[in-house]
Amino acid sequence: MSDKPETPDSPFVIERLMRDTRRSFEDEEFGSEDEFREKMHDFVDDNATGDRLEDLKENSEELAQELAFQAFESANQDLADELTKKALAIDPDCVDALAIRAFLDSEDAAQLIEALEHAALSGENSLGEDFFAEFMGDFWPLVEARPYMRAIKQLAEVLWAVGRRFDAIDHYINLLDLDPEDHMGNSVLLLGCYLAMGEVQRSWDLLEEYDDESAVFQWGWLLVFLMSDDEDASEDALKNAMEVNPYVAPHLLGMAEPVDSNPAVVTIGSPEEAQICIQIIGEAWEHNPMAQMWLHGQLVDMGLISLDEENGSSGNQQSH
Repeated sequence: MSDKPETPDSPFVIERLMRDTRRSFEDEEFGSEDEFREKMHDFVDDNATGDRLEDLKENSEELAQELAFQAFESANQDLADELTKKALAIDPDCVDALAIRAFLDSEDAAQLIEALEHAALSGENSLGEDFFAEFMGDFWPLVEARPYMRAIKQLAEVLWAVGRRFDAIDHYINLLDLDPEDHMGNSVLLLGCYLAMGEVQRSWDLLEEYDDESAVFQWGWLLVFLMSDDEDASEDALKNAMEVNPYVAPHLLGMAEPVDSNPAVVTIGSPEEAQICIQIIGEAWEHNPMAQMWLHGQLVDMGLISLDEENGSSGNQQSH
């Protein structure tokens, strides 16, 4: 495998383009939308090839960011190490490079948290108080804010993993305040946190606010209704959840093997989506054995599993 990242497969394609267009067209005015579209088309064609590092050598912040992007994209840890060191030598406040180095250099969770907090603080200071005051609630379209948001999300995930759960929740809430439309998918992670902690009302409020049709939200609704002892709503929620992704059910009951794959694209209603769902809300279901018993009974009544079926034999559990 080549160490050089292939841009078309990168999650940062759009972000790179946003940075490039802002830099290139910052002082330009366009007479019409067609003129802008034509200019953009030519710009994309011209920048599809070539040496980005050479093109950015006169812009230290953008050069450091590009090196950080390439470090993110590299499957080679040594290369990521080299790229982030170069990035920070150019721009010591490059948030993405600091975040990557946090994972490369930290020997334990405490060090990792401290390093990620430093990365996030660097991003906060770089953006400045005026930026937060002016753009609160509209961070996502502003490309310069995205590294900061990534660092906060990484920090929240680590804090949750080590048991600092209230701190993690605070960070997820902060991210949703910055980006209420939730382009990063923080609402599903916050839902998983609330459900795992038994926060029924907060879970309910979040589910209503985002009204997401994803498997996480639909199976989350089911658990909320079960925790609220609402039998009728639970039965309706189960029907909805099974329609969205029936593969979740056997995982919740410990009757399915993990999917041995890591696809670049997860299809709605697929076994891969079910596994991601379990990663987010599985803990909450484990904390609610009565909900698991209810689900088992419902699946038996629906004829999807038999009473004498052994754990792990999920061959006849799915219905399409």
